[in-house]
Amino acid sequence: MKQSLIDELWNGEKGICFFVHFGRCFWVVDDKYNFCLDAEKDYRAYLAKGHMTESQYALACQEFRGGILRLTAENFKQYLDQDGDRIFSQKSLREILEQDSNPRGCLHSKVERYYLSGISLDQNDFHAANSIASRLPAFYVNFDRKIYIHMDFGRAHEDLAYPDWFAKCTDFGFLIPDDERYWILGSRDYWKYRFLQAI
Repeated sequence: MKQSLIDELWNGEKGICFFVHFGRCFWVVDDKYNFCLDAEKDYRAYLAKGHMTESQYALACQEFRGGILRLTAENFKQYLDQDGDRIFSQKSLREILEQDSNPRGCLHSKVERYYLSGISLDQNDFHAANSIASRLPAFYVNFDRKIYIHMDFGRAHEDLAYPDWFAKCTDFGFLIPDDERYWILGSRDYWKYRFLQAI
């Protein structure tokens, strides 16, 4: 199970989202498209452009996310209840992050040296670091404050947020409570692995 999930995170099929709902925090692992808020907007655009028929549109509306086309605070628990296996504990996510044969201390030292001095990582280390980065959350949805942020760069998920929400593609690490940050192991902070291609 863990290895297949790691593979799905690595190839981009699945993602990890941190949800805030009435003061409670939830870690959810699901297909990335299920983290959009307003899928109806997308489907209506497909319909208007003639990319789908009326019957295809009706079927898509019924099947998408179990019939929850627009994810809101009111139906969020219904979405979670459809498949309890998509809710993960911080401990489970930490185990997924750590599952790897690569000696972490060695790789982490190389990543730190890269940021300090610019000494490049070799291909294997770069691959291993990016594999770890794929196990970090890429989505943040706060129903209480109406905030939608993602780090799925190259995709415009923010376009499917509601008009009265703050929605952006940017780093949201500072919004995660310290005691929820499963990527901090001892003194090592693996969040920085996200930015290896950025500099």
